[in-house]
Amino acid sequence: MKLRNQLLIDDLRRRYFLQGWTHGEVRSYLASDHRLQVSIRTLKRWKHGLRSQEWLGPSVPAPRPQLAVAVAKVFQVVRLRQLTGWSSYGISILYPDISISTCKRIIKKHGLSRGSKIENKRIHWVKWERDHPDSLWQLDSWQLPDGSWIVDVIDDATRFCPGITRLEHLTTQALTNFLDQVISVHGAPRELLTDNGSEHGGTCRQSMFDEWCQRHHIAHIRSRIHKPTTAGKVERFHQTVQRELPYCNGDFELFRYRYNHIRPHMSLAGRRPADKYFDINERLKEPRTHQREYWRG
Repeated sequence: MKLRNQLLIDDLRRRYFLQGWTHGEVRSYLASDHRLQVSIRTLKRWKHGLRSQEWLGPSVPAPRPQLAVAVAKVFQVVRLRQLTGWSSYGISILYPDISISTCKRIIKKHGLSRGSKIENKRIHWVKWERDHPDSLWQLDSWQLPDGSWIVDVIDDATRFCPGITRLEHLTTQALTNFLDQVISVHGAPRELLTDNGSEHGGTCRQSMFDEWCQRHHIAHIRSRIHKPTTAGKVERFHQTVQRELPYCNGDFELFRYRYNHIRPHMSLAGRRPADKYFDINERLKEPRTHQREYWRG
């Protein structure tokens, strides 16, 4: 469609020269009534051409047919953000015709942005990850205002969460009881990465927690002191739990199911953690010397 409609040209002449509209008023009018996005610079050029009675108007691109669907798409993005709290990346995976940048603009425009703590900051982290499921689990905990603790564990290679729970008191016994339940379902990892908290034995190499690891043939790895980025994946997972658990009514198992089986993960190129964790091809890639009995008969 080209702007050669004589009625529209006469309309613009009337608004400019008879009613004395400004460029901003004409721009808003074209956007609302004719769905034409025109810059002020272009309007100035048009106004100059309107002084000539022979001017037929410039050629402009036709309105995109997607505009009729745009309102519905905006509603879907906003609604999904409100219901799940997912990032722009996760939403764009479900709606491939909407780019990540467009999702970000929609979210920000509707006041749903949480901001970015690392925006415009230089990142010096060295990223690493294991190649195979159950090669390494990362374990950590964080305290709630009421004094209880949230304990979660994720698989380093697949970001799969084998377990998450809430403990009234963070003790080694309570922690190992939780891990026993997780291992009874998913089997034991080859290595377990923790910080140097007292519940993990601190810096002592012969603690109760280390003895528990030895009984399950697990190599206990401690992160460097005051270096939370060593266990950065589980530290980042804490933020996901805090942000999305309220959308699950505080139900840890509902959150874990949605996180593992439904939520697209950016670090997995849009795959779900469970898709990679339970992929037999991922298991077969592991060297035979490292392969273990993952399923219990």
